[in-house]
Amino acid sequence: VHMRDLTKQERKAIIRSMFLKDKYFASGEFEKFKARLVAGGDQQDKELYENLAAPTVATSHVFTVAGIAAKEKRIVVIVDVPGAYLNADMSASNIKVNMRLDKVMTKILLSIDPTFAEFVREDGSSVVQLDKALYGCIEAAHLWYNMLRKILERYGFIANEVEPCVFNRTNKDTGVQLTIALHVDDLLVTCACRKDLDRFLAYMKREFSAITVHEGKKLSYLGMLFDFNVDGEVSVTMEKCVEDVIRESGVELKRRTPATAELFETRDAATASAAEAKWFHTYVAKMLYIAKRVRPECLTAVSFLTTRVNCCDIDDLAKLRRLLGYLLATRERGITIRLGDKVRVAVYIDAAYGVHTSSGRSHGGVCTVVGEAGPIDAKSSKQHNVTKSSTEAELVALSDYAGRGMHMRNFLISQGYAVGPVTIYQDNKSCMSMIERGRPTSDRSRHINIRHFWLKENIREGEVIVVHLGTERMFANILTKPVQGRQFIAERRGLTN
Repeated sequence: VHMRDLTKQERKAIIRSMFLKDKYFASGEFEKFKARLVAGGDQQDKELYENLAAPTVATSHVFTVAGIAAKEKRIVVIVDVPGAYLNADMSASNIKVNMRLDKVMTKILLSIDPTFAEFVREDGSSVVQLDKALYGCIEAAHLWYNMLRKILERYGFIANEVEPCVFNRTNKDTGVQLTIALHVDDLLVTCACRKDLDRFLAYMKREFSAITVHEGKKLSYLGMLFDFNVDGEVSVTMEKCVEDVIRESGVELKRRTPATAELFETRDAATASAAEAKWFHTYVAKMLYIAKRVRPECLTAVSFLTTRVNCCDIDDLAKLRRLLGYLLATRERGITIRLGDKVRVAVYIDAAYGVHTSSGRSHGGVCTVVGEAGPIDAKSSKQHNVTKSSTEAELVALSDYAGRGMHMRNFLISQGYAVGPVTIYQDNKSCMSMIERGRPTSDRSRHINIRHFWLKENIREGEVIVVHLGTERMFANILTKPVQGRQFIAERRGLTN
């Protein structure tokens, strides 16, 4: 465009950046050299847009879709739409976006299309108006999601009522379901019928100029390696990411557990240097990324270390090195999801009373399992309030985490599966007694906020049942405190292998 043709507001063109990188599969195998032109969306005015929402599929739902595929012996493929955002029209937002190209980028543009020569400015730069949703624009993800959703819906797909990034289409003649989990431009597609799958892939190839399809027993998706070689189950690891963290962090000493028993203890230790603080921040973030996906037994250590990012000291550095040493010693571990004969939801909830000595707060942990085995979802976190007893700590954990299992049940029902009530396993009988009554049971518990008893109604409606599980079998205990020795090994089996 010519600057003279633009209004004063439109002349505030955004800048751009060019990124170049090698891209690898989760297995560590080289995939391609990737270049991407990215717009400076941070310079756009968000107040001009009514809606910029662009959902991505939850990791727990990806695991569930993969587990169902393994159970039903579905064919699984990964579909990638190269340059996905560039398929979406910017006109859908009704807002013009102008971008400035420097001398170098303008020269490249002219080598592709010389007709742009009339728009080159005296300094060799140029200003272009975006017709397509360029990466970096604040509306790009929203426009792409809406476009792809319409394409899928035209083919007969219906979005899951709980998860807007999982779509299903059922063959009216055979009853066979085709499922898609969508994360931006990466689609995990599963179907038991080869013909139905091939028809859909042909449809996608007609809609887009080029798509990349990967099929096999081992597939890389969202930085994770999904292995379907064993019938009825899928194993998930992050080989490439783990190896990169081990190599780049410089860790050499192997450890048997992620943390010592003193994990939650703090003292007035020497503050880390600026370089050490940066290293600490970097590898805590990387460990959080790994732990939340395929290494949940590390979540307790990671959850504490994330609270120390802005005030780390030499003790925190040692705790992170300990965690990295454990990763070094167990680099091949991951999760295995196995649904078995019956699709059911079980939630293991536990709490450790008053383990945070500096604040007096307790620590809660939860693990959600669909079917027979495998953590679909896990969390470890310090509780938000101080409790007066172990029973109250367990009740707070139950109140905070029970909804996660109910959410998963609703997701499965929307997928078309008949799912019974969520089974919540609890090892504190006093806590179970209070939940059963829906109120405090003695003078010692009358102070407990009524909001923690909301679960009573769901139990009465038959959506949830609370079952006692002996402490020795409560593997969610590993998510509440730094467990050691044989106990750690035994409880770890419930999470990873």
